[in-house]
Parts: sequence; structure tokens; C-alpha cells
Amino acid sequence: MLVDNCPRCGSQKISFDFNGLNCTKKSTNLAEVNTSEYEVYCVCRECRQTTIFMCWPLDKNKSLENYNWRGGLFGLRDVAEVGRPISPADIAVEEPPEFLPLHINNAYEEGAKCLAIGCYNAAATMFRLCLDYATKDIIPEGDQGPTQKIKRSLGLRMGWLFDNHILSGSLRELAECVKDDGNDGAHEGILDKSAAEDLEDFTYLLLERLYTEPQRLIEARTRREERRKK
Repeated sequence: MLVDNCPRCGSQKISFDFNGLNCTKKSTNLAEVNTSEYEVYCVCRECRQTTIFMCWPLDKNKSLENYNWRGGLFGLRDVAEVGRPISPADIAVEEPPEFLPLHINNAYEEGAKCLAIGCYNAAATMFRLCLDYATKDIIPEGDQGPTQKIKRSLGLRMGWLFDNHILSGSLRELAECVKDDGNDGAHEGILDKSAAEDLEDFTYLLLERLYTEPQRLIEARTRREERRKK
């Protein structure tokens, strides 16, 4: 069972019957933590209409298929983090790069959905959030790091990362879509489709460089070692 708001009839905190699940994505991050994403099929007890919710196991290394759903005396939230319901915004949406941390993956997906339905300023805000999360993770601390003013500003922070060769210079031209905070239109609500798509392209490439490529190298090295053992 799941208690949530029904997007079909508007009932608040109504009970849903859990009728099935499907695993839509599996990923492993650099810390070798497995994460699975599921879509769960639920029926509202008020209107009897169906809603599909996204969810993730609370135990990152455990599959939801391993639970006894027919005989289990527990709610869905006892074993899973339940997210939003699937909506038309999920149709034809750009997938994020592989192996992203969950909070960055979620922000990217939200930005892609906003872009798909024409909410360009909202999309830009979420892509900037992805960049903010990712660049904060690679800023050095102590004397090797930048000033507090640079740390607080996404645009200044990225310029510092390029100047100090922490980010590849090959991405610098594309990074023109990220200006100093308050100077790129996002805060004024004036971004158009082209500007939002430029920001999406740069965000995708940067996240792929920081998270996807290192994990793919690890997996390739692991496969090589396994072949040599044989």
C-alpha cells in the first residue's frame, strides 16, 4: 500500500493499492553503490484510476523484486523512496548521462522535463543547479582553493576552474552559456529555447566528463583484469 495525493481525482493523502513494478534503470557510481530506479503501478482507492510513481530502494544494493509483495505486511515507503508520478513531461525527454549522483541525476531530469514542455527558465534553473552541485564537489579547499566570493558564484567558480586547468579548456567556449550569477537572464525570466538548449548541452557534456567517463574507465579496467585472469 502507498498513501499519497492522487493526481487523477485530487484526493489528498489517499491510499493506493500497489499492483506491480518495473525496473527502468540501473546504475553504479564511483563508490560502487548500486542504484535502481523503478516505476510502480498503483490504483487509487477513491477513484479507482491508475497512477505510475517513480521510486528507488532505500537499501541501494537491494532489488525491490526481492520483497514478498503479496504476503508482506508493509507499505511501499517502508522499503522505497517514492518520488513524483509519471506525467506527459516524461515523453521524449533527454536522458541524463550515466553514473550521476542521485541528487544531480534528479535535477537534470527535472530540467529536461521542463525543457520538453517549453518551460525554458525553469529548465535553465535546474541545469544550473546540476552545474552548481558538480563544480562545488571539485573545488579544492584551503590555500589551494578560490576566494569565498568565487566559491559562491557559479559563473566565477567555473572561470576559476578553467583558469586552473581543473576543467578541460576544450569546454570553455561552450561554458559561455553560464555567466556570472544574475547576468544570464535566468534570474530575470527572459531565457528563450536556444539559451536553455545551450545550457543543457553544456551541462550534459560537463557531467559526462566528470562522472560518466571515469566510471566507464573503471568498468573497462575491470573487464580487462577479468579477461587476463581467464
